[in-house]
Amino acid sequence: MTRQNSPIPAQDNRLTTNKQRASRRRWLDRLWYLLITSAGSSVIVALLAIFFYLGSEVLPLFKPVSVSTPQALAEPLPVATAPKLELPDNALLPEFEPAFVLSEPRQRYLLLAARHGEACLLDRTRAEQGCLQRLSLTDRTVDLTALVWLAGQRSLISGDSSGQLKQWFLLPDQQGQLRLSWVKPFSRRAAAIQTIAAEQGRSGFAVLDSAGNLSLFYANLTKPLWQGPAAVDTQPGELHFLPGNQRLLFSNASGQQQWLIDNRHPEISWRTLWQQVWYEGWQQPEYVWQTGSASAAVQGKYSLVPLTLGTLKAAFYAMLVAVPLAVLAALYTCCFLPEPLRSRLSQLIELLALFPTVIIGFLAAIWLAPALEQHLLALLCFFGLLPLLVFGLSWLWPRLPLSLQKLPGSGWELLLLLALLAAVGLLALYLGHALQLSLFDGSFRFWLNSQGIDYQQRNALLVGLAMGLAVMPLVYSVCFDVMSQIPRSLTLGASALGATPWQIIQRVILPLSVPGILAAVMLGLSRAIGETMIILMATGNTPITNFNLFEGLRSLTAALTIELPEAAVDSSHYRVLFLVAILLFVFTFTANTLADLLRQRLRRNFQRLDG
Repeated sequence: MTRQNSPIPAQDNRLTTNKQRASRRRWLDRLWYLLITSAGSSVIVALLAIFFYLGSEVLPLFKPVSVSTPQALAEPLPVATAPKLELPDNALLPEFEPAFVLSEPRQRYLLLAARHGEACLLDRTRAEQGCLQRLSLTDRTVDLTALVWLAGQRSLISGDSSGQLKQWFLLPDQQGQLRLSWVKPFSRRAAAIQTIAAEQGRSGFAVLDSAGNLSLFYANLTKPLWQGPAAVDTQPGELHFLPGNQRLLFSNASGQQQWLIDNRHPEISWRTLWQQVWYEGWQQPEYVWQTGSASAAVQGKYSLVPLTLGTLKAAFYAMLVAVPLAVLAALYTCCFLPEPLRSRLSQLIELLALFPTVIIGFLAAIWLAPALEQHLLALLCFFGLLPLLVFGLSWLWPRLPLSLQKLPGSGWELLLLLALLAAVGLLALYLGHALQLSLFDGSFRFWLNSQGIDYQQRNALLVGLAMGLAVMPLVYSVCFDVMSQIPRSLTLGASALGATPWQIIQRVILPLSVPGILAAVMLGLSRAIGETMIILMATGNTPITNFNLFEGLRSLTAALTIELPEAAVDSSHYRVLFLVAILLFVFTFTANTLADLLRQRLRRNFQRLDG
């Protein structure tokens, strides 16, 4: 009896091979898991690194002022003193004995101040006429002890024997005549003001009172940046800032002492960034972004309010154009067009997203801006006629023959709608031209200017139209995808129950699509906030604080693009631009995060429906 070969070894080999394959799959799965995890972690780390880098550049702006202990100088340093000013020989000043004589930059006007606080503004060219303005710089019961110009000689700081500090501006009146105007008081000192020293090239100043306390101020802030005991003798003396404003010198009969000061960015604070500030030479407090000037002594103005409002203004008008067009186009293509035409039209609209924004901005600045200026009234007429067209069609449609009412879904209605829109456009052009000639003397723009509405050729309306065109494909694409993912069983069930197409849209499609539409709007908003080239080319880049549709704007992105290459490294301007980048990062990150949360909610809703 012969013995057959056992199949057990072959089965063992197959089991071993399967185990090896399963082991390799596990190792591959672990490898891919590690790769994907590391890639996601690297993105998070990169975002955190960018944020921390931006923060490290911004933190020095808010570093507290530090002042060293006074150091006695073995050898006295030369100190520049202002030349003594002489009064004109023909000056008519009866019973006035000036203790302080100051001159404004053009050397035309003299400010004379007596010890008891009475001041006289004198015109050198008409000195024989006496004082142009007489005023009191102090209260009647105290004496004037210090009076100095700040850098630029547009602002005065006065100190009196009660410890009160006041700021005064030389401002022109309605006739163009300079007048000295009181602006604001500073925090009162504990003792009489002994001496005041103005910084060189900046609007800061140091104050020493008779009790031996030293204080550092900046003109935009009423509270001191730093205050403490001066630790010097009480003999009268003078304070002087040395070049660079990093050393403060005190000179009196006993010698000279100096303080080392670390005060690199005195003009930056949360108040100057986000509140109105009364700058030198301005008639009232304003939000101002003005980083460059022909004069080095002019204060830098770093209010972020104009840039933030400009960004939100451009995004608001762009979304006002893009969202209705995108949502309604997605509804139409998804719910009314047949399949071949639907896919082709959706692909054509999505291709608009590939159009370079620099080309859109170029066309808006070169072609659309002058055309919009010339036909502004026609555009307003078009927006007024469009609702009339919709209501007219809705009234006429039920009265048409049934053969024509079956037209939607065939594709021919697109040609009909385009023809109607073209006809309404031509009618709007005719009406705009006729109204402009008959009611507005041939120019609607000049009429707006005469009514106090400033019209600029490159304005927010132009940005809204151009950037709305750029944002619309993104919003449309997300809305179309969301509406296409609604389970067909729901729409077929509603149709079987007798619902009309509009009832299906209102009761089924729109309620389920709301989270997706909101996500699309948030993505479009993030895209509009981060847009640069269209805003650079289609606006006047004027940092103003209003939502006027016919005026320009400056956005956060435009300020970064224009000014960062020219900003001096480590300057206040340079570091404020990094703060602008952080603000832009926060805006876009918030919008993208909200969009992602809404998409997740939509996904959970669809999963419950499928289940």
